[in-house]
Amino acid sequence: MHQTCRICAATLVPALEGILDALTAERFSVYRCSHCGIGQTVPVPADLGRYYASYYGNRHGVSATYCVKRRLRLLHQSARPPGRLLDIGCGDGAFLAGAQKTGWQTAGTELKPDAARSLGLDVRYDLEQFAGGERFDCVTLWHSLEHLRDPRAMLSRIKEILRPNGALLLAVPDNGGWQAKLFGRHWLHLDVPRHLFHFDRRSLAGLLESAGFIVERQWHQEWEYDLIGWSQSAMNAIGLKANVFFDVLTRKCAPDSAARLAHLGLGAMLTAAAAPAVAVSSSLRRGGTLVMRARRR
Repeated sequence: MHQTCRICAATLVPALEGILDALTAERFSVYRCSHCGIGQTVPVPADLGRYYASYYGNRHGVSATYCVKRRLRLLHQSARPPGRLLDIGCGDGAFLAGAQKTGWQTAGTELKPDAARSLGLDVRYDLEQFAGGERFDCVTLWHSLEHLRDPRAMLSRIKEILRPNGALLLAVPDNGGWQAKLFGRHWLHLDVPRHLFHFDRRSLAGLLESAGFIVERQWHQEWEYDLIGWSQSAMNAIGLKANVFFDVLTRKCAPDSAARLAHLGLGAMLTAAAAPAVAVSSSLRRGGTLVMRARRR
């Protein structure tokens, strides 16, 4: 069946088939655009809600504190408080709360905002709930862009609400990295169908430029994402039940059985062993995660 790119309308070609969604046991494919290079999940369910049934909550588990500190460091390298910060897809609000403590005026969007609002944060369902004249000095999308049905439209909207010289910070899984190439359909960070788009350096930079941004800088790893990407993907590839180690670490399930304890032990050993691979792949710009900073053209 002919598939058309949802970004540039060029032809899509098959890249990966039979990718398991561990939450529903359904299988999906990733096609790649012959023109812009962006990978796209096929098919796209009409109702994505049920694929998020157990997705929300603690997304980072034991690495949450480190994740917030790293993101704050990137924020302060890109813009200085006081200023206005918008985090799109802000999750439990931990990053926004940390930024607020350092002097930022903060706001966020989240489909299930109760956890973030419980911290006293200004969190709305989507950008449409912000007044037309509101402007921001920095907008962040930490692993949110790949979830959107129309990422180019979102980037165009962000350009409108950024102040002159405002910064955009975003992170996505790197579909051009070593993990993605080695593990293929078993790669943890494909996460279909929640991830509707799959980017590498070239395709993400091209999308940003087409939306009116200039890419200033790139980083090629986020340690906790990259480490778990190596270990859990390896466990998936050898035929173990998908994503059990990841689910225990992120507290989606408890290590309350011998099987889960075995996954936890093996995953811990593989994660420690993966540290050199993370260091080498990120130094060669082939890590499991891609972070970019861009500004309005």
